[in-house]
Amino acid sequence: MKNAAKTLGAGLVLAVTAACGAGGPANTSTPPVVTTPSDPPTSLPASPPVAKPPISRPTVGPPPSDKMLPPSQVDAKVPAQVSAEEGALVKVHVELSGCDEATANLAEQNAKRVVIEVKIDHGEPGRMCPQVIRYAVLPVKLAEPIGPRPVVLEAG
Repeated sequence: MKNAAKTLGAGLVLAVTAACGAGGPANTSTPPVVTTPSDPPTSLPASPPVAKPPISRPTVGPPPSDKMLPPSQVDAKVPAQVSAEEGALVKVHVELSGCDEATANLAEQNAKRVVIEVKIDHGEPGRMCPQVIRYAVLPVKLAEPIGPRPVVLEAG
């Protein structure tokens, strides 16, 4: 019985192998047709025009026109930078994400220093917010120009 099963199995293998090889005609009388273009192209097709990006200011960091205070003059307890304008206006530059909102308020000013309270509200917990970074400039009006006075940025 074992020999009969082996013989039957071997016969099936031979039949399958023969069937796989017998898929196409063994000899064809028609040669394959090969075509060649009669007139090869003399030039490449024109490429579409490429649009140039608009000329604009950088989207990250303070505007180039703002006069940034040196880091030695700013004691920042929040991630922000400070610029000064002519007169008594300073600007707090802060990066915000998604649903963040920020405010900057003058907390203290005297002849020795200026203290600005920066409050960043991160929105409602569980609220869906876009995954973007945006740059906010928060103006703060002083009684007199900043001069050499240090600026302290505190979290509000």
